[in-house]
Amino acid sequence: MIKKQFVKSRNATKVTFELDKDVSADAVHLIADFNDWQPTAFEQQKNGKWKLVQELEPGQNYEFRYVLEQGGQYKFINDPEADFTVPNDQGTENGVIQA
Repeated sequence: MIKKQFVKSRNATKVTFELDKDVSADAVHLIADFNDWQPTAFEQQKNGKWKLVQELEPGQNYEFRYVLEQGGQYKFINDPEADFTVPNDQGTENGVIQA
């Protein structure tokens, strides 16, 4: 799930990224162009869901993917709720969010 909320006092779009508790992973990270493709860890909530909140500059498009880590293995996935996808240099696609 992706939820966007404009924060007028900070002129920012607060974006909440959330993955269901049925995601099989030891850790979940967000990689994106807005964080120089460096992994940012999700927190696992008491209800088992994975959640991460980021503030982004409004009016921009941002490419992103999720990295699921389990047993030393990494799997890259896109969020089905991304606004759209674009090809990347790995021969797959990145999700895009419009802030």
